[in-house]
Amino acid sequence: MARAGLAVGAAMVLAVCTAGGADAAQAGAPSPGQPAASAAATSATSVRITEGEVGEVGPRGTITYPSVTSCLVVTVLLRDGGKVGGHASLFQVPGKYSSDEILPVIRRAVGHRPVQSVDVSGAVGAWNPSYFRKAVERYTDTAPPGPTGDAQGIGDAVARLLGQPRGKVTVQDLPDGDITR
Repeated sequence: MARAGLAVGAAMVLAVCTAGGADAAQAGAPSPGQPAASAAATSATSVRITEGEVGEVGPRGTITYPSVTSCLVVTVLLRDGGKVGGHASLFQVPGKYSSDEILPVIRRAVGHRPVQSVDVSGAVGAWNPSYFRKAVERYTDTAPPGPTGDAQGIGDAVARLLGQPRGKVTVQDLPDGDITR
């Protein structure tokens, strides 16, 4: 029964989250298994990052995360004004990054560049901090832990996995819709 509910929930989330999104190539982001873009290669002034994608814009650029319903988006604001962002979905979109892959890809894209702050926004109430360490779909023998809405725990997990001080990470629960950073 729990697995059937999870499957139905996954289908609903995928249908809602994937509506209207661009693919990783359009967003200038690497596909799973490909390296993140280097700082020198980033000249985009705006990018649209959909579920399971990571992308980057240069100084004064804008990242739009469309259809954030049950997702969390993570935006690393660099000291030079550039931004690296990822759109973490509760359930992996086929061919895209899962929730436990997003932060390592963001961390590689940031590299050794100085970070000013990290913004985590979206459906905090739908998340458990552990989803950044083990994606929901990776629980094959047991049911995944339920959402906790633990903003403090989410901030702690993001800081740890990005290698940033906790004080640089803010977490905010935002209503459904597009998020622009």
